[in-house]
This record gives sequence, structure tokens and C-alpha cells, in this order.
Amino acid sequence: MASVYFLGLTHGQREPQPLEPTHPTRYTAQMVHLHDSGYKYLFSHAELVQELLETFAPPGVSELLDYTTLRLESGNYVTPAMKPRADDLVWSVELQGRRIYLYLLLEFQSTPDDTMPMRMLQYVAALYDHLLRSKAVDIADGLPPVLPIVLYNGDARWRQSSELYSLIRPHPPVLKPFQPQLKFWLLDEGAFPAAELEDMQRVMAAIFCFEHTPDTAAAKRAIRSLADAIAKSPFKQRLDRVLAHWVKYRLKSRMPGLATPDAEELTKGMHMLETNIDRWEAQAIARGMQRGEAFLLQRLLTRRFGELSASQQAKLAAATPAQLEIWGDRVLDASSLDEVFGDTRH
Repeated sequence: MASVYFLGLTHGQREPQPLEPTHPTRYTAQMVHLHDSGYKYLFSHAELVQELLETFAPPGVSELLDYTTLRLESGNYVTPAMKPRADDLVWSVELQGRRIYLYLLLEFQSTPDDTMPMRMLQYVAALYDHLLRSKAVDIADGLPPVLPIVLYNGDARWRQSSELYSLIRPHPPVLKPFQPQLKFWLLDEGAFPAAELEDMQRVMAAIFCFEHTPDTAAAKRAIRSLADAIAKSPFKQRLDRVLAHWVKYRLKSRMPGLATPDAEELTKGMHMLETNIDRWEAQAIARGMQRGEAFLLQRLLTRRFGELSASQQAKLAAATPAQLEIWGDRVLDASSLDEVFGDTRH
């Protein structure tokens, strides 16, 4: 019997940073995207690998796969540059009775990479080398086919070529047969219109949509779509728990301080989650207004009295709305900063 192998590879990891936006509800432009641990967690589950392929695989591929044979493989892959790929995920699955390999590369760089076809060639070669060294395949039987897939979630759209041959400069036709040939299947998450993803009513489409929502209203809508897709999935019981954990993980990095419900299933915690997002948004707007008031007061004080000390700036940053109001009233009449920042308890 033959199989397909899926390799999940991470590159260009960026740690999530707490978001303090000028407009608190527009977080995506200032947020980093999924880093490897998030997607690696998702694609360590066969049900989500199947969801990805059923929804976004190249035309004609998914219907040939026997998803009951999906198997998570392990391995330590070393590229020709001697760089280990120990964090890669490898899945195998049978295609028409023969096992082939799918190389799933998770790309976390903020911009597309012109050299991706060349990189993919190295990774596929490393995969073949591993299979031969581990005796998972016998060269006498031939090497298994590989379908390389690049899953990209950066903000800039990917317009670079997916073919290695396009990177090779023009040359006489007589040399063409000797040039390396490789093409990967690109999934540029942000290139799919939100309405198109919502219409698919599939779990992976909802995940793509959630990753590129521009504000909290869109995020709630995407999470609701995800919950609806989970409810319709034949893998509901499994996916409900997996995606509840993942959504909470993602929201905590996107919306610092958000209280997430204790419900183990996403479909059961939706109402409370939406309520908490609304509460977070209101608090974020209030914090933004307060920061704006503190910044304006600092400018007024600097123009009147000169640069503020570090401790005075810290006072402004930590001030309550009531304190800011009192200090603001004192700006015009006070003769010194000490008078402005005097006792505000009364």
C-alpha cells in the first residue's frame, strides 16, 4: 500500500505582542499573526488536516485520499545546509492505494519570499533523504510523490511565483531538461474574500477568516461562523474542544486581558465569549480615551512648565480619570508642577 505524507514546517516565528491600538477595535494591522505553536497544535490533529485538504487542496486531490489512513509521522529532517527541521509535522495518507507525501509549510513571515521554491526544493530533498535513511521507503520501489503546500498568513498578498523554474535565468532550450523542476501549492489566507470564506461553511475556512478579521465585530462574526461549522462537522466532539482551546489562545494574544469562558467546547461558550469581547472592547475604548487625555495633559504641562520628570510622567500614565480631570483644571492657575500634582484626594 502507498501513502501521502504531510509535513508541517515552521519558519520566521514572531512572538505575539500585547496590543494597545489607537483604535482599540482594529487590532489586525498591528498584530502579529499565528506563530508556529498555534498552527502546529491545529495540524497535529488528523481531523483538521482532513478539513484543510477537503476545503483547499488542489482540485482533484482530496477525493483520491483515504482519510481513514491519515497517520502522524515523526522525524528529524536536515536540509542540505545542515539545518535540522526537528519541529516539522509529517502526516502520511494513502492515495489510490499508494502512500504519497504532502509537505505542508507554515509561513509566518510578514511578507512573501521570492526564494520559496528554492527553499521548498531543499525541504523536499531533506524529506526524501530522511525516508531513505530511515528505510521508510526503498529506492528500488521508487520515491513517493510529494505535494508541497505553503500556508501563508502575512498581510501582503503573495504574488511571487510558486515554480522553481521561473527563478532560473533565461538559457538555451537545450539546457531546459537539466534544470530542476518543482512547484508548490500556495494557500494565501488573506487572499480569500471574507464573504467567500463564510459561504464555504467549513471549519478551516472559518479559521482563515478569523485570522484576518479587521475589528472585534468581524472577529465575533468569524468565531460564530467557526462554531456553526463545528456544529455541522462529523468531527464535532473532537473539534469543539481543540478549537475552543486554540481560539482562547489566539484571543488572549489579540485582546490582552480578555476573560475567556471556562467552557471546554467552543459551541457551548459562544454567548459568554461574545459578551466578554463586547466588555473588552468597551474597556479598551475607555482606556484609549484615558490615554488620549493623559497625552494631551502632558503636552499642556510641558508647554507651560517644561519637560516633566520621569516620576511625573509615570503619575500621568497611572492616573485615574478623576485625577486627570483635577490636574487639567489646575493647569491654567498653577504656578508650578508641584501645585498641579498636589494632593488630589479631596
